[in-house]
Amino acid sequence: MVIPPSVPMIIYAVIAQQSVSKLFLSGILPGIAMGLGLSAIAIVQAYRRNYPRGTALSAATIWRTFRSASWGLMTPVIILGGIFSGVFTPSEAAVVAVNYALLVSLFIYRDLNLADVYRILIRSAITTSVIMLVIATSAVLSWTLSSWQVPGAIAQAVLSLSTDPLVIMLLVVAVILLTGVFIETASALIILTPVLLPLVTQLGIDPIHFGLIIVVGLAIGMITPPVAINLYVASSVTQLPLERITRAIIPYLLGLIAVLLLVVYVPILLGWSG
Repeated sequence: MVIPPSVPMIIYAVIAQQSVSKLFLSGILPGIAMGLGLSAIAIVQAYRRNYPRGTALSAATIWRTFRSASWGLMTPVIILGGIFSGVFTPSEAAVVAVNYALLVSLFIYRDLNLADVYRILIRSAITTSVIMLVIATSAVLSWTLSSWQVPGAIAQAVLSLSTDPLVIMLLVVAVILLTGVFIETASALIILTPVLLPLVTQLGIDPIHFGLIIVVGLAIGMITPPVAINLYVASSVTQLPLERITRAIIPYLLGLIAVLLLVVYVPILLGWSG
């Protein structure tokens, strides 16, 4: 969700009328920071619990694995390289990437056949239709909120609690995290962006920076029950009860929140400089 190409960043860019390429660029270092934080926690737990060790990696093994995966790894290179170089727009990049992935899967890896393609197209059409309906509904919601001056009222209410931008941003982060607990990511973006964006712009926060904050915050929501899509997937794959997995993610949750606070309060260290 954070390292590009990121669908939530595209949704935010559409709602907030911001640059997709700038959002993608701003998400690279925070995404890496999240990955490194999770890796560090996993390594510490592995040592403490004396998990079994795998075989040592060799240069030959790394090279062999990289070579076999190189065709797939070219997909994000094509997307990001094309966008940042100006060869094509983000929408065109999606088309190019899909066609490239289709050709690689059909003729190089050969793990896809025409019947699979048909099923994928049907599922994609359904998923896209749902997203389009949500976005269409969000336009009505945004218009209603603006007509009733809800964003302004919320901004005034929050500003009445404190005039310190640091405190207000902490409240905004709390709202984002709480929303991510109960609402799916795309819907949360559609609901929160029109409400919170006017508030943070009053504080002098750049919309690109805020886009990064809200995407990272809602990414954390994917592991916070009850609407924790990643935990349901993990439970299905491992056949472990959701309650057991939920208890195990607490250290990782704290690590991700720490990265989110860095994104909020130390943006220049994570690749955003205004």
